[in-house]
Amino acid sequence: MLHETVLVFGVYLVACGVAWVLHESAHYAVHSLYADSVSFGVNRRGPYVDAVYESTAPTLAIRVGSVAPTLLYTPLVMVGIAGYLSTYPLPQLDPVGWSLVAIPLIILTFPTGSDLQACFEAAH
Repeated sequence: MLHETVLVFGVYLVACGVAWVLHESAHYAVHSLYADSVSFGVNRRGPYVDAVYESTAPTLAIRVGSVAPTLLYTPLVMVGIAGYLSTYPLPQLDPVGWSLVAIPLIILTFPTGSDLQACFEAAH
């Protein structure tokens, strides 16, 4: 019983880490199209992407790069959920079970506060 619980939470933490790296990788891929320099790093808060743009860079490119994970992964997650539900019934999970499924998907698709701030302040 204890081993199963440790395994479930271990898989959950790995899924969150993978989702976070994929989230930042989407920023990197899109920012690298127009930015002068893009760096991918890890600090005590986790992985991050830092992009430096020229003052003449298109504002739309900065904004799209800032919300790239949402634009790229949300359609994929929706297609995956629809495909799963077309084959299997909705799982009967308790609230903790649903949070273990939902949190990595939220990390993957939802823009963070700094993502939104970079998107809204792209013209400055």
